[in-house]
Amino acid sequence: MKINRLDFIFGLVVILVAGSYIFMAMQIPESLLSDTVGAGGLPRMLGWAMMGLGALVCLRSVRSGSAVAKVVPVEEEDDAQEDAPTGLRPHLLALGLLLILSVYVFITPYLGYIISTALLIGAVARFSGTVLNRHFFIIAIVGGLTLWLLFDPLLSIPMPVGSIWEGR
Repeated sequence: MKINRLDFIFGLVVILVAGSYIFMAMQIPESLLSDTVGAGGLPRMLGWAMMGLGALVCLRSVRSGSAVAKVVPVEEEDDAQEDAPTGLRPHLLALGLLLILSVYVFITPYLGYIISTALLIGAVARFSGTVLNRHFFIIAIVGGLTLWLLFDPLLSIPMPVGSIWEGR
């Protein structure tokens, strides 16, 4: 049995970060008028999904010694090696996205759902390599407003206004 230490450690880090993400999501205030999901429901579900994925990465890091190698034709082998990120890079990319989501959960109670979600959309797009231009800002702002309209008025799931705007 072989253990890929880097994957295993990364999986543990994801589980720990997901646990703190879930804890922070539980701090999102619930309204007396909120339904069973509430404003923190989606962030909590994301946290549990992150924790599950971290566990899967840990499980994937443990491989039996008799694993069957994938047969790749010679001409496709070079292309596959160029396209696939190797080493620490994929882990750092996933960790970067996890950091962005953690910051989102932290700032949402203060800045409110619309602004925080617009910043989340912009941060993920920029992290993915999107060029800063007029469309970048329009998509981030319209995305935050659209998601708020979907959850708050249409589905009657109250989203946090933000303590900065409420004077707390």
